[in-house]
Amino acid sequence: MKPLYWNLILFIALAITSCAEKIPDTDPIFDDKQPLKTRIKLALEKGYIKELGVDATTAESLKAFYRERGYRPLWANDSLLTETGKTMQQIVSQPYCIGVPGNRWKHQVVKQKELIAKELLLTAQFGFAVNDLKTGFLDTAAKSLKPCSWPDILTIQTLSKQVDTVQNWGHWFAGMGSPHDDYKRIARGLFDYSFGKTFSEKTFKLPNIKEDSAGCYEQGRLSLIDKGYLPNEQVDDSIFLNALSAFQLDNGLKTDGVIGTYTRKALEESAQAKVDRILLSLERWRWREAFPARYVWINIPEYMLRIYYNDTLYSMHNVVVGKIDTKTPQLKSRIRTIVSYPYWTIPYSITSKEILPEAKRNAGYFARNHYKLYKNSEEIDPFSVNWTRIKDKTFPYKVIQDPGTHNSLGIIKFEFSNPYGVYVHDTPSKSLFRNDVRSYSHGCIRCQLPDSLARFILRRDEQRFMPPDSLDSMLYRQEHRKIQLKHPIDIQVDYITVTADATNRLTIHPDIYGRDAAYVAWFYSN
Repeated sequence: MKPLYWNLILFIALAITSCAEKIPDTDPIFDDKQPLKTRIKLALEKGYIKELGVDATTAESLKAFYRERGYRPLWANDSLLTETGKTMQQIVSQPYCIGVPGNRWKHQVVKQKELIAKELLLTAQFGFAVNDLKTGFLDTAAKSLKPCSWPDILTIQTLSKQVDTVQNWGHWFAGMGSPHDDYKRIARGLFDYSFGKTFSEKTFKLPNIKEDSAGCYEQGRLSLIDKGYLPNEQVDDSIFLNALSAFQLDNGLKTDGVIGTYTRKALEESAQAKVDRILLSLERWRWREAFPARYVWINIPEYMLRIYYNDTLYSMHNVVVGKIDTKTPQLKSRIRTIVSYPYWTIPYSITSKEILPEAKRNAGYFARNHYKLYKNSEEIDPFSVNWTRIKDKTFPYKVIQDPGTHNSLGIIKFEFSNPYGVYVHDTPSKSLFRNDVRSYSHGCIRCQLPDSLARFILRRDEQRFMPPDSLDSMLYRQEHRKIQLKHPIDIQVDYITVTADATNRLTIHPDIYGRDAAYVAWFYSN
């Protein structure tokens, strides 16, 4: 019983100390007849900010900030919040509108009705917001939110001088984060989409349309009502289909008015979960280093390849990426070689799982697909192998597909070193580029119009002996050749599920590999 006794004594002592340190209601800090400037100075000197739940380090930063400005209030006059203060109060009460999780700033506000409390807390939270937007709010090592903290005082002082002249708060806050234009467009779009709004956390369960079409469309209707695409009443089919098509457009899906697999998943997701994925996409951009002057950027969930020179977008290409069980990896590398009419050395994962069963059925499979079989670098006849004796999911040979329009790599391949053995290449399966969700490959990235991309790179590679028309000649002759770039071009493969166009219009793409959920869970881990 002794440890319990001493714990009780300690608890009582702490409670008495806490009560003794509490600032009484009669203190001049709470006298609204005093100038707010005077009350701020007293509040900071007496440690009132700690009663509002602000940590000691931030309290010292607040002291330094207000001391530098002569204790003049930032968000209020002597009697009430200014219009700027009211706007900032709305923003920090719903911080997701600027790209920060809604539960980010928790303080046990003792006297939030007091103007002095509002002034000091708004400044503290403003500093937290600035730091979160600059450095990010997720700790990837700890898999949780970072502790709230302030940036350097000079940054806050500079920004505080701008608050009364801000014309567009969404644009202003967007300028505090990543310098990438993609980040700024998403941040502006988020503010326009979410400022002053609350979002439902309700999820839905839609049955498969083939099993229960009536139930599927009824749950879809309820989801569209919850997300603001339909009024809360029965509507005719044309209005429902228009709403469903608008929802599909916003979610990066074909606007066909059909509740297929990915439309169903998008309808099942809550409105708040979609907002959280926007925040995560902004956070991922904060993790990105500045791109070089020349680079190829591929965004997996968007199924898009872009090439930039001197920060100017020159070309966009639809891509096909890896299936769910053969995911395309995220990576950074440099394209060093362009190959015309490439050979394809088929990886073991494909030969052992896919080619072996076909060989056991009929060894003529190799000739039909222009495959050659090798053992110890020597070509062998597939009909000479007793395929029935080879165990399933093993393959003791090498298979190489000859160049040609039949080749799975198509007529162009872009090579770059990486530990995954993937590359960007053409494909004979052109029809797949018409699909909205394009995850069909074994991990490599299939590119639409790769010859156009190759010409663009070669034209700017300053190759005296390999002009773009030489590439055309090689393609015409169906010649296999490796072209070494004089100036290798950087390539980055990313996974960012939310994008925005030049008008800041947001598109929330399907999270095809399910990578967002784990990160979003960290938003609520503290």
